[in-house]
Amino acid sequence: MSIVDDAARVDPGAAPAAPDGRRWWALLVISFAQFMIVIDATVVNVMLPQLRADLGLTATGMQWVMSSYVLLFGGLLLLGGRLTDILGRRRVFIGGLALFTAGSALAGLAGGEATLLAARAVQGIGGAAIAPATLSILVTTFAEGKERNKAFGIWGTVIGVGASIGTLLGGAVVDIGWRWAFYINIPVGVLLVLGALLLVSGARPTGPRPPADTAGALTATGGMLLVVYAIVSVTTNGWTDPVTLAAAAGGLALLGVFLRIERSTAAPLLPLRLFRQRGVVAGSLGEFLTAGIMLPSFFLLPLYMQTVLGYSPLETGLAYIPTSLALMIVAPVLLQLIGRTGPRALYLIGTVLLGAMLVLMLDTPLRANYWTVLLPVTTLLGAGLVFCLVPTPVVGTSQATGDDAGATSAVLNTATQVGAAFGLAVVATVVQDRVATLVARGVDPIEALNAALHRGFAVLGVWVVLSFAVGLVGFRGLRGASGQAADAPAEARPAAAD
Repeated sequence: MSIVDDAARVDPGAAPAAPDGRRWWALLVISFAQFMIVIDATVVNVMLPQLRADLGLTATGMQWVMSSYVLLFGGLLLLGGRLTDILGRRRVFIGGLALFTAGSALAGLAGGEATLLAARAVQGIGGAAIAPATLSILVTTFAEGKERNKAFGIWGTVIGVGASIGTLLGGAVVDIGWRWAFYINIPVGVLLVLGALLLVSGARPTGPRPPADTAGALTATGGMLLVVYAIVSVTTNGWTDPVTLAAAAGGLALLGVFLRIERSTAAPLLPLRLFRQRGVVAGSLGEFLTAGIMLPSFFLLPLYMQTVLGYSPLETGLAYIPTSLALMIVAPVLLQLIGRTGPRALYLIGTVLLGAMLVLMLDTPLRANYWTVLLPVTTLLGAGLVFCLVPTPVVGTSQATGDDAGATSAVLNTATQVGAAFGLAVVATVVQDRVATLVARGVDPIEALNAALHRGFAVLGVWVVLSFAVGLVGFRGLRGASGQAADAPAEARPAAAD
């Protein structure tokens, strides 16, 4: 039995129900689901050479092992978020888990490039349902204030730990077999489905269902898919390639049509009133920029370790242990601080720590000592990420109601995925162009890559400066649900429904 029966009717005006004692177990379920999908966004970074050897992946195929996942994940998030509000959060969550688990099984069994790319696409579709559902469940399960901030702290930490553990896991399984990185998702997925059935609320609004925004769904999904495709194809096609430009132009045009539809439809896929809430805008920008630093860092650092320093995949994974430890050690401290300091101060500290990490990577030598270079770099990366990842969802959902929790969650998750894809595309293109230029001048390839990585980290410095500006201006006065901006009703609380 779930906490709330599927047939329960939601009365938005009713007094909030007493907190269920199993809500923290429900948080464990949704956090592990988030952990799983974040890991699979980064786990392939260190196994690409073995994938190329075993499956005969082309250079383009290796790029799309990561990109196909990001493309479907980012492109379908808005639709997935709205489905959680209409069909029920638990139903979408379980459906996403089933798809993700099936995609993992297919990836593990893949015998060629086409099958692996199709499996990664299925995983991306599943992730697009899981991600907004997890955040929506969190918002509607935990009471405003200290309790919800604590839940957000745990949830945000899981994202960062998942990204770092993904690299460690990828390095470890190379010696065992890359397929096990996907196979391990199968029992985990089954256990999470059972946990969701037992612990996550199954209630959803009853009565007349709002009309489906079919035109909005088609234009939003098509527009997001084309925009994300344009971004992730930059590294293979370039910024001025006709395919890239056509995809970007077509995607932006469809998104423009989508916005016009949303202004006039009675039941919009994405209520545009959300963007009148400063918390949604500031939180989305924070998610976009933080992800735009995080994923490129997890792309550039393994390149430096493996190609320049000659680390093995396992050594590369082990080098990330300080990142994971920093995330896990700092997170509990932030959970105690965020109620007193507010999210703004913590986020600004995070941008400073990430900036310090980038400074250390601007002039790395060809023969770096782990203890003097990589240890402080990976530690600063972990600490900086958790200082940024914990406050952003607190700010972004500070004014969310039960009716809009799924849409708000989808906006934040879309910002994360698009930010990650955009940041990676920009940095990878800069690095590739710099390597080609230096090699053409006769520079040794390893020296050329090292110099190109310096430039890539310098580009990320722009993201850090922008992040600091967003925190300084956008987060001002926003303290989460218990201390939200003055334009949000003080009595507003998410409904207890699924």
